[in-house]
Amino acid sequence: MNCEPWIPMRWPCGPLDIAEGRRRQGFTVVEADALERWSAPETLEILAGTPVNCLVVTWAEGSEGDGAHQQAVAPLVIAARRRGLSVVGWVAAETDLRAAAASARASGLDALATESSAPVPGFDVLRFRDLGIAERSPVGFLGVVGAAWPGLKVNLDSFLDAQSGPTGPPWIDSNAWYVRLARDLLRPNSIWLSFDPDETGRPVPAASYVLAIADSEVYGARWVISLDPHLRLGLCEGKPSARETWAAITRGVTFFGEHRAWGNYRPVAHLGVISEFAGGKESLSLEVLNLLARQGSAYRVVERSQALETSLDGLRAVLFLDGAPPDAVLVEKLDTFVREGGTLITPPGWEERGTLQEDAWPLRFRVLRHGRGRLAVAREGFSDPPVLAQDARLLMSHRHDPVRVFNAGAALSHYCLSKDRGSGVLHLVRFVSRYYRMPVTAWFRRAWTSARVWCPDATEARPCERKVVDSGVEFSLESVPEYCALEVSA
Repeated sequence: MNCEPWIPMRWPCGPLDIAEGRRRQGFTVVEADALERWSAPETLEILAGTPVNCLVVTWAEGSEGDGAHQQAVAPLVIAARRRGLSVVGWVAAETDLRAAAASARASGLDALATESSAPVPGFDVLRFRDLGIAERSPVGFLGVVGAAWPGLKVNLDSFLDAQSGPTGPPWIDSNAWYVRLARDLLRPNSIWLSFDPDETGRPVPAASYVLAIADSEVYGARWVISLDPHLRLGLCEGKPSARETWAAITRGVTFFGEHRAWGNYRPVAHLGVISEFAGGKESLSLEVLNLLARQGSAYRVVERSQALETSLDGLRAVLFLDGAPPDAVLVEKLDTFVREGGTLITPPGWEERGTLQEDAWPLRFRVLRHGRGRLAVAREGFSDPPVLAQDARLLMSHRHDPVRVFNAGAALSHYCLSKDRGSGVLHLVRFVSRYYRMPVTAWFRRAWTSARVWCPDATEARPCERKVVDSGVEFSLESVPEYCALEVSA
């Protein structure tokens, strides 16, 4: 099954979703009204003229209410099929999948989606899992539940945590690190992220939805669009504010659909992170990737079992996360990397080769000059992800940064090149609304000839002013919204 053309949207409605809502603390009259109204086939008119072409509806939860629910949503499914929409039925993990598949086939559904691993012969099933990579079998489709709603953590506890970590305050929630890891280790054809807007009791701003779309699409995933109950009800009632928010969502989805070629670009990296990403160090290794992404480090994932066959070309530093040193062959490969000018960052236990640099920073490492490069061996075992991510950044310094972004506020950047390296794109996702429209400057080590900036809310790209600065080039971006893409050319 090829679900790549599908633009999915969660379509909550019907008895099962209403019952689930009532079991949840804080369920409101607004939510109940929205769930009731979205069962009506005429509500599908909302999708007219938009790129959304796939509904994800609740189908079964393994209870006595499954049959009544499926009957209640049957008119919606029929109307969706008549409009040329695909329909996927969400099935709870504890449900009898064979029975759910039989009813789905009879009702004209295209596929089921579930967290269950039970086999279902003769019917397409989209398999979802929690965040994590414990299961390494190659997959064509990867569905993920439990992803974060992208945005800032503004409560006091998280703010203090962010101050003590390498990203600085405020703390950014993003799924970038996981999508990059999953693409490198599992190499799926499609990744769907399922997450809902935060429950705040108020309508979610349009900018937050655009961030949710960008935070998924920039890194190669697709968000299963999920609207807050205020927006769903507002669309049913035709409220102008709801229509404006929905228009911003559809513009964002349309924008990435029109620039699908960027998905074939490869991230620029100068730090390689080697680990099994499993076992006793799994939690530490995953959180380090999370923090490296948040601090804007240009990194590349290297699975330990593939490290011998993986080229280290272009990397200026390698962070080896696992506790024990690898076998002699990989040690020798990494030693060659150091002697040729790279920096190797390791936990304790590695043979210290070279000349010790007294009082080298950070003091948590014994730093040795070895050939043209450096070996940094930790004095104590790796245990604190924020400190380790910060130390890796300090040991690399900014000397070899391929790109630097100034005045972006709380933001994530992602820099990629085309296969022929003749063009590139710098994605910029900004998380603080008060910085909206403030000018931003992007510096590139490579002397790109020209650049233009793309924004989802603009009909065409705008050229950027170019300036030669510090052995590189700068481009000025004015009026930058919550997301933009700076496309550079040789």
